[in-house]
Amino acid sequence: MSFELFAIAVAAAFFSGSLILLNYGRFLGLRYLKRKGSIAGFAATEGAVFGLIGLLLAFTISGALQRWDDRRQLVVQEANAVATAYDRLALFEAAVAPDLQDKLKNYVLARIEFYRTPHDFSPWKDSEEIWSSVQKDKTDALRDEIWDAAVAACPSTNFRPACLPALTALNNAFEVARLRLGALERHPPQVIYAMLFGLGLGGSLLAGFGMAAATVRSWVHMISFAGALAVALYAVTDVEFPRLGLVRVDSSDHFLVDAYSHMR
Repeated sequence: MSFELFAIAVAAAFFSGSLILLNYGRFLGLRYLKRKGSIAGFAATEGAVFGLIGLLLAFTISGALQRWDDRRQLVVQEANAVATAYDRLALFEAAVAPDLQDKLKNYVLARIEFYRTPHDFSPWKDSEEIWSSVQKDKTDALRDEIWDAAVAACPSTNFRPACLPALTALNNAFEVARLRLGALERHPPQVIYAMLFGLGLGGSLLAGFGMAAATVRSWVHMISFAGALAVALYAVTDVEFPRLGLVRVDSSDHFLVDAYSHMR
């Protein structure tokens, strides 16, 4: 499923539902006003609901932006890690170092291609991003190949001073790569999105009820209210998936590309 279509569909459904409930809430408010003569006295309830919506939205946006920045930082960390590992592999003898460095270059290129490969999105599996299994298997195979070659160059019977720093640097590069994959799956529980959706619609009903105090229906206020919440919901969803939506971290990939281009 296309992520953009899914996110737009959710925002559009919320916008439509919000307008419907605003009008229905106003209808209920007018009925109540005819019976009671006033709709005052509900400020505490409305304030509590709107405050909860604002609080939940603020924390969700703050968390999404933090995770978005963490993903950018991990790209820089991986670029630094592979560059350090490449330099450390040069400490081996001339008969071993070039082969190990070539293997690392192939691994880094596969990592770059992995994130450039188009991938899909599934809203049913904890909002999981579906990556190319072929490209992932290729990256894993290259990682295992360079690790096995580096370990083979460090026999236990003939300790080499280059082994400790080189293996440590390689392990760090592979660890950051795993952290990047893990960061792609860090999202709020789906119940948070459900709460945002449900509370937003509930707030629309209450807002419409309060609008009954006005003599004339104001479409400007209704559309503004529904549109603001729909845009906020879309923005939160978009930032949570920075390789699928409009707000992307792809621009940070140049750090890894630069590291690859500097590998002689």
